[in-house]
Parts: sequence; structure tokens; C-alpha cells
Amino acid sequence: MRGRFITLEGGEGTGKTTQAALLAKSLEDAGIPVLLLRSPGGTAVAEQLRTILKTKTRGEDLLPETELLLFGACHSQMCEYAVKPALEAGKWVVCDRFFDSTTVYQGYVRGLPLDVVERINQFACRTVAPDMTILLDIDPETGVRRACGRNGGVIDQNDRFDSEGMSFHRAIRESFLERAKLFPERFRILSAAGTVEEISNDIKKAVNDEFGLGII
Repeated sequence: MRGRFITLEGGEGTGKTTQAALLAKSLEDAGIPVLLLRSPGGTAVAEQLRTILKTKTRGEDLLPETELLLFGACHSQMCEYAVKPALEAGKWVVCDRFFDSTTVYQGYVRGLPLDVVERINQFACRTVAPDMTILLDIDPETGVRRACGRNGGVIDQNDRFDSEGMSFHRAIRESFLERAKLFPERFRILSAAGTVEEISNDIKKAVNDEFGLGII
């Protein structure tokens, strides 16, 4: 029996990484086999591409087109070597970001043509798509402050995304909310303003309701 594919999306500092790990643990505790992934990343090659995507290179920043193609390469590796085998083996896959982030960051906000972004997503991921996407929503100012907390209270100037200005982060939030409206059957919008435990409980309830589990 095929597994389920759940992605967590949202802007910087919304707690996606923490909540993805907590959800995976809850599923495992309920006896459901789980593969926990992050995007970009998840395989040896994709993790190397993640370093290129996330880290500033002195004197040569990545073009939006380059970002898009590198994310496509990451997702191709992830889908073929991690996501598809896990789902076919009956595992549930929980992923911190996936192709919705590509559409939002490189399409809506970087300004690349959305039809091109969508075609590359489809080409890279082939038949793989999330069964459920949880959008963790918070005001960008709070999210950036939280992201700074990961780096001793200051913005990581070497991180290509965390170090963007507030107008960028506001556009990211608005774009995620717009995308969620386009796919209401897949997206569940949850507030990321509460405590870690409160957010985790909201996510578990949403997953229980979506899949009729009643066990996490």
C-alpha cells in the first residue's frame, strides 16, 4: 500500500524543520514508517546542491534562473532516490519544503514566468506530488526574528534567503497564501504564532482529520 507524502511550507522562521521532525516522530510512535526529508537536500547529490543554493558566493550571486534549475535538479534526485522508493514501500514521507517553495520563491517573488517554473517542477518531480501541504503562517517580522535566533540573534549574512530584506519576506508570505488559495484541497493553513507544542498539536489534528487516522 502506497505511503503518504506530507510537505511543510512557509517563510523563514516559521518552525518548519522543528515541526516536520515532531510530526515524523508522532507518526513513527503510532507505528507508521516514516522518511523525514528536507528540500533542497535528502540525497548526497541534493545536499551538495543545497550548499550552493543556500550559501552566498563572493562576487557571483546566483541568478533566479540558476536557482530554479538547481532546485529542479535537487527535486529530481530527491524524487527518484528518496521519495518514490519510500512511498512505494509504504512509508510516509514528511518533507521540510518542496516544489511549492520553488514556485513561490523563484516564480512569484523572483519574477520568473510561472508557467516555466511549473513546467520545470513537473519535469523534475515527474508524477510525485504531495498528498497534503501544511502552510505554517506567521508575520514576517516575527519569522525573521526567530530565524535570527538560530544564529545567535543576528541575521546570517551568508544565507542567501535569511539575509533578504523585509519586503522580500513579506512577498513570500503573501505568495504562499495566494498559492494555498489555488489548491485548497491540498493546503492546510495553520498559525505558526503559538508555542512549539501548540503548533505540533494543530498539525497532528490536521493530519488526523485529512487521513482519518485518529492515532497521532
